[in-house]
Amino acid sequence: MVRSTRTTALLVAVALTVALSGCAGVLDDGSSTETSMPEATSTDVPTDSATTAPTDGTDATTTSALNSTNTSSTGTTTEQMTTTGATASPTATPGNATAAFVEDGETLATVSLEIADNDSERAQGLMHRESLAENHGMVFVYGGEATRSFWMKNTLIPLDMVFVAANGTVLNVEHADVPPEGSSDYGSYVSDGPAQYVVEVNRGFANRTGVGPGTQVEFSGLDGED
Repeated sequence: MVRSTRTTALLVAVALTVALSGCAGVLDDGSSTETSMPEATSTDVPTDSATTAPTDGTDATTTSALNSTNTSSTGTTTEQMTTTGATASPTATPGNATAAFVEDGETLATVSLEIADNDSERAQGLMHRESLAENHGMVFVYGGEATRSFWMKNTLIPLDMVFVAANGTVLNVEHADVPPEGSSDYGSYVSDGPAQYVVEVNRGFANRTGVGPGTQVEFSGLDGED
């Protein structure tokens, strides 16, 4: 009887132990589940919008800016090379006519000439030129003969002005000086008779070559001339 009672008590104790252990397990699991919930951290915040944002836009903008700068520079460089050409003092260019100065069958000199054969070209003449190549000049062509008068306003090069009649005979040569800076006296250089052509070349040309009154001028490249 005693053995039976002890056995029963032991069984009851074991049952209680098992029951208590089961309750503890449920509590532990619940606690573990709660504490194991992941905390939100900065690394969990999606960063794709920042880290995967394309940089092409920035590069393209930079490239565009560079291209704009280059274009602008080119434009400026292209705009600066046009302005320079317009504002720089012009220099003589190879002429589109020639004149041979002949005396007693001997050619004293041949020059290459730019042609000024309308009002605007004749009004401009050789003004503002800083230099004139040797054996180069300009021929002023008129529709007929008349007394011609020239001056040296805005002319920076000393010139020989050769007045030529319609038949090609030199009437006279005037040696023109550059006016003093600030002076309003531009001189007056007049033909000795009716002239249809006036040839302007560097001063000293006539003295050097012997061209003077009576010299014949044979033009080539003028309208109506061979």
